[in-house]
Amino acid sequence: MDEDIVVVEIPPPIVKSPKIIKKRGLETHLRIGRGYSIGEIKQAGLNIKLAKYLNIPLDMRRRSVHQYNVENLKKVVSMLSILISSKKTKPAKIVHQQPNQQSQ
Repeated sequence: MDEDIVVVEIPPPIVKSPKIIKKRGLETHLRIGRGYSIGEIKQAGLNIKLAKYLNIPLDMRRRSVHQYNVENLKKVVSMLSILISSKKTKPAKIVHQQPNQQSQ
């Protein structure tokens, strides 16, 4: 196995279930959401591009910011701080030599 692979489990986002008008919104509870909102990503100190790179689920439709989701993201960022702060090196260029074609 490769020792450079880091496995970090990202906790699922928790959101409030939508209010049902027939029941006058009395039965609201928390459930697992589709992804983190942009506001939660930004409050955790990430940007959208880096969140997508780290495979953090995003829900572009959500506008709410829940503090417990921000705390979960901050824990993930602290675990991945080595990967985020490390500088990327340029990949080596692959040079293919074409065989000399002689015209006859």
